[in-house]
Amino acid sequence: MSKLLHFIGYNTLSTILSVSVAHAKTILIMGDSISAAYGMNPEQGWVKLLQIRLDQKYPKQHHVVNASMSGETTSGALARLPKFLKTHQPDIVVIELGGNDGLRGQP
Repeated sequence: MSKLLHFIGYNTLSTILSVSVAHAKTILIMGDSISAAYGMNPEQGWVKLLQIRLDQKYPKQHHVVNASMSGETTSGALARLPKFLKTHQPDIVVIELGGNDGLRGQP
């Protein structure tokens, strides 16, 4: 899972978060079962690993909100996104979607 974390953009997020900030940056994750850690211990999923790595490198400089749902599609996430944007006012949004659209034959 560690190598996957590098693949999905940990280095990019690290660069963005390395800038000193007056307040903690909020990162919103909108994803499907991969981000929701479906079928595994949530503590071993990539979102939790991201939180741990960021805590180690940038203590108290970020907050990760996982709004992922197993089975989520792009249209489903789009419908839920405004609520999460309003509630959490994220600085960064990570979207990990598309697999379920493909499985269902949705464009």
